[in-house]
Amino acid sequence: MPPPPTLAERRPSRLHSLTSLRFFAAAYVVAFHLTLRKARAHGPLGIFLAHGYLAVSFFFMLSGFLLTRTYAAKWTSRSFRPFLVARFARIYPVYLLALLLQLPFYTAESHKTAAVLLMVQSWTTLPSRFPDAWNYPAWTLSVEWFFYLSFPVLLALLARIRRPGLAVALTILLALAIDGPQAAITRASWLCRHVPLPLLRLPEFFLGMLLATLPPAKQPRAGRAAIALCLVAFLLLLSLNLHRLVILVIVPFAALIWILARQESRIRTWLEFAPLVLLGQASYAIYILQTPIRNWIALCISRGLELPAPRSLIYPVLLLIGSLVTFIVVEQPARRWIRLLA
Repeated sequence: MPPPPTLAERRPSRLHSLTSLRFFAAAYVVAFHLTLRKARAHGPLGIFLAHGYLAVSFFFMLSGFLLTRTYAAKWTSRSFRPFLVARFARIYPVYLLALLLQLPFYTAESHKTAAVLLMVQSWTTLPSRFPDAWNYPAWTLSVEWFFYLSFPVLLALLARIRRPGLAVALTILLALAIDGPQAAITRASWLCRHVPLPLLRLPEFFLGMLLATLPPAKQPRAGRAAIALCLVAFLLLLSLNLHRLVILVIVPFAALIWILARQESRIRTWLEFAPLVLLGQASYAIYILQTPIRNWIALCISRGLELPAPRSLIYPVLLLIGSLVTFIVVEQPARRWIRLLA
């Protein structure tokens, strides 16, 4: 195997297949939140839906992977400010829109409101009621903001990992990434009661960064079989009643990110289909607007307003259309305006 390229030798690339996967991950989280509000189905489908929270781990790894591919090769001592501006412009406009839509359903508490507006609601020890304040899915954006602030330090650490220590670092990060979500979700470990939540999820983000440095495989033609194996592995892990062992799904998640980025395959070509890429680009809006849109639909139903479609269809249709409109009308223009202003 050739030695991995240095950070300076890597160049960012547009990985549309990974963008499309973001849509499926966001839809998985939405389905999980819906099952929490209804009686869960029995059998493998019910178990699969009950594990939708694990898609958040995929988002954290993918974030670290993409940011490293985008910024590592051109990072300098002056890069941090424009990096933070770009990340703020990427997440805050739609984040704020979701909060505004939640206003009629939120009882204001000044200390929690300030934390949510500053995106630090997850920077607390558990158990705590801060992360679920105002708009519950927004807790992950608070964790992401912590990652962004830590990115220069993590990038410096990543540059120090050489080929002899690559396998060791990967193994350690996989172990930490597997334990972190388990501790954060079950609140069963000593670590979870004493370490802020973003720090527990940091190994997942750093694992994604490390994946971006791994060299391509010796046999690039094996991409299709490897992707199929990853899909089978995480479908089995998510659909079987394995209790805490289900967190091992992080391994095929990580492998899928690396394979799709490094190897050509027909599956990758399918994922690069333009409508799927557009849905992937709107996945952030799908994720952050799921609670406000559900609450507004429930409000309309409670007031006896006529809906243009069956109740079982109105929520996913409105969420999808609203997210696409938000991406095109709000997210993209606001991102350009903030970066230009800065």
